[in-house]
Amino acid sequence: MNVLIVGGGEIGTQITEALHRTHNVTVMDNDPEREKSLEIFDIHFIRGNGADPEDLRNAGAAKTDAFIAVTTNDDINVLACLAAKGLGAKETMAFVTRQRYMDAFSEQGAMQSIGLVIDRVLWPQRTLANQIVDIVRVPRALDSTFFANRRIKLVEYKLEEGDPFVGKPLAEINLPKSILVAGSIRGDSFVIPSGKTVLCPDDKVVFIGTTQSIRNLEAQFAPKKRVQNVVIIGGGNVGFMVAEQLQHDRVNLTVIEQKEERCNKLAEILPRALILQGDGSDLELLEQERIEDADVLVTVTDDDGKNLLVSLLAKNLGIPKIITRVGRTRNRTLFERVGIDISLTPRAAAVQEVLNWLHLDEVDHLASIENRAEVMEVIYPYQCETGMLQNLGAPPNSLIGAILRKDKVLIPHGDTTIQHGDHLYIVTTPDNVSAVENWLSRQKTAA
Repeated sequence: MNVLIVGGGEIGTQITEALHRTHNVTVMDNDPEREKSLEIFDIHFIRGNGADPEDLRNAGAAKTDAFIAVTTNDDINVLACLAAKGLGAKETMAFVTRQRYMDAFSEQGAMQSIGLVIDRVLWPQRTLANQIVDIVRVPRALDSTFFANRRIKLVEYKLEEGDPFVGKPLAEINLPKSILVAGSIRGDSFVIPSGKTVLCPDDKVVFIGTTQSIRNLEAQFAPKKRVQNVVIIGGGNVGFMVAEQLQHDRVNLTVIEQKEERCNKLAEILPRALILQGDGSDLELLEQERIEDADVLVTVTDDDGKNLLVSLLAKNLGIPKIITRVGRTRNRTLFERVGIDISLTPRAAAVQEVLNWLHLDEVDHLASIENRAEVMEVIYPYQCETGMLQNLGAPPNSLIGAILRKDKVLIPHGDTTIQHGDHLYIVTTPDNVSAVENWLSRQKTAA
């Protein structure tokens, strides 16, 4: 596949890293420093302006299978995609930071109505906001993700003393029907469990199952039903989008924003939220407003340093769930080292969406679990041998957590029969992805 990426910043670099070994990648950027930083990859770098048709023509946009514009300038990204499409690029994707572009290029949008088409417009901040909302809505959950049009759900908990399932081998535990333990994180290691695995306090445990069954599991971890107190630090785009969705839930919602003008606007469009003007990193303010009574604190300012400080203050105040935005992916490890359990970056989620959009092979890489494991969706090929799961020799360090067969979701066991066309949801570690792909190849050979 020929891929042309306009923008060699952090997102462009991450996409390049994921693709350069198996695809022809060209990166265009005007910054010579970006060229130096990308020398470690087997790619072609060209200096140029993505909004200049002549530069795009020289970069080979006409023969591009996938054109991705990821600069920090919305206008350049949009113009670049439109120009590339006009030159002959097969598929185009533009990264944006404003709602108006999402609306303009939607199916019924103004641009579509006059024949200006971008195949995919991606707003990473919205992806992050949706991810935060899903986590907030599940008490105690560190992560919560849906698959298969919300028919399959994955949820992650950090176990405590007295929690269900602690201290016994999995083989002796009665999990709710249609649920599997898909993995556990202890320290820095992700473990695919067996029947002998014993879950301990402080383990982060990943469950997968049907959405209804996961609701039953969530009830075992959730405190008695009551209104949640949710505090959001930062009233920018992400903070607003989170608050907008949560204000209709059964929550007491508080938003703390430093800029007066922004506070006034938020007060108008979020009538069910309490809007406070102030510095979210001001301990005196946090104590005055009794932030320690919060069940969830979400800190989503544009400053990683402030987000970290607020998170540490919240942790010191004993707030049970703290969700922190990390602008730079490399900072996420630091947040984890100082004990912040839920640190999310819009860039990581966006890169994952790009890889899924490309449909590079028979495998869709749906989600990352704390960068230690991932969930893959595989359509079981018609060339492969069918049979019971336990007889198909699935690769080690992987687990088929769910199967979508037409409109039916199955949570498999060893005697479950795999059929052609089944959508398999596989949990594995990043270094084991190739083993899963090789397993599929062997099944084709055996058939």
